This record gives sequence, structure tokens and C-alpha cells, in this order.
Amino acid sequence: MSNSCHYHPEIELVLLRRCAGTRIIGTSVENFTHNDVVLIGKNVPHAFLLDEKCSQEIGGNQPQVLVIQFYETFLGKEFLELPEFKEIMHLFIMARQGLCLTNEGKKKIIPLMEKMLHVSSLGRILLLLEILKIMINKKIYRILVSVGFVYQVKTEDERRINKIVDFTSKNFDHNIRIDDVAGIVNLTRESFCRYFKAQTHKTYLEFLIEYRINKACRMIIENQKSIKEIGYSCGFDSLSNFHYQFKKIIKQSPLEYKYFTLRHSGVRYEV
Repeated sequence: MSNSCHYHPEIELVLLRRCAGTRIIGTSVENFTHNDVVLIGKNVPHAFLLDEKCSQEIGGNQPQVLVIQFYETFLGKEFLELPEFKEIMHLFIMARQGLCLTNEGKKKIIPLMEKMLHVSSLGRILLLLEILKIMINKKIYRILVSVGFVYQVKTEDERRINKIVDFTSKNFDHNIRIDDVAGIVNLTRESFCRYFKAQTHKTYLEFLIEYRINKACRMIIENQKSIKEIGYSCGFDSLSNFHYQFKKIIKQSPLEYKYFTLRHSGVRYEV
């Protein structure tokens, strides 16, 4: 599991177990936890930033990651042109926005992914087709990235995005200046702002706030600090700003979110 932003021409179906942290897919920044399953389209930048402490609390052992990679044309271009494969081709296009499985979807697909470990090569192909058939149903996943997002990444862009994500993950709890971030990728402030918006369809400040809020959610779940301490620990300069940004993104106040997660903590890590 990579902790830096990367991309590749294969489609990727990822199952994460006994681990938790922050998942970045395209412009989406969210927490992930035990039994998280995502389908990531080709050439979509993604990273999984592991929260080691929370992972130990979940399983007490090493994280488990099951990754299934395949090309859109794994059966040949001719198959995709058949009318019977029209819905699967549409699924591949949707995967470029990042798809996160619902609990209903995970109950159906995780057993098939696990079964792949114990069958022949032909059996894996047949199981993959079964998984894709199930995923045609839009009710078993939610889309992570807005429809307007199309990522045309180049090697130099990948290096720059890696540096930006790495810098953010190490300094989100400090006062980050745009000039500092621009400097690590050798751009002026103005050029950096234009570049980041062109690459991600959001400003760096929007990305930073989302990252901080998702870190705050993880700390609230851990329930080891007060709401006030969490707000300042995640880099917010005032409690009122923290509350405002939290409710804007999560649609609940930090306290409401805390009560909700504690109330459901007994089933939090179940499929």
C-alpha cells in the first residue's frame, strides 16, 4: 500500500483490512477504516495514508491489503465493443471518479475477492467478471469525485503532487503558508495557485481544510482529546473556524459527530 500519491494505467480494486487512515483519490480526501473497498479507474492519482495507532487498535496485527489490478481491455478490445459489455464499460468510466462500496456492496464483493486467492487463473477471471456484474448496480457504491474531474497526469505532475501531499501530511497541524508549499515545487505563489486548481479542480486551501477535517474526525473517533484540543491540534487558528469548517464538510457539528460515532462504535469496524 503506497503512502504517496501515484497512478497507473490499470484499474484497481482495493480491500483494506485491520488498518485506518486517510484515503486520497483524485480530489477526494476521506477517512478509511477496516473493510474499506474502493474501485479506482485508470490513471487516477491515489494514496492511502496509514494511521498506525488506529490500525493497531483495530486488529493488533499487520494491516491486510488485497489489491486486484486489471486493464480495461483485459478480455480484449473486441469484448468491450459487444452490446453485452456496454454496462461494464460504463462502470470503467465511472471508476475514473473513484467508487467506494457501501455495506451492501462489501457483503457481496469481499467474499469474491477473498475467493480469488484460492482459485486458478481462469477462476480469477470468472470471479472478476462476477464482481463487475455486481458493481453495475449503482446502489452498491457511491462516487467520490465530482463529475467534472478529469485527471490528465504527467510524470512531472505526479512528482509535484507527491511533494504537496507529503508536505501537507507532515505539516497540517501547523500554520501552512501558500508561499511555503509553492516553494517546495519551485513555483511562485500565483503559478502554484493556478497549477493546483488546474490539476485538482479545487484550491490548495480547500484541500488543506478537507485534510484537516478528516484528521479531526479520526481524533474524535479515538475520543482521547476534547473538541477544543482537536481543533487546535489539526491546525485551525480558532475554535469558531474549526466548528464552521467541520459542519460545512461533515454536515454535523464536531460534538454531534462525536455522539454519533460513539453511539455506533459497537459496529464501527464491521462489514
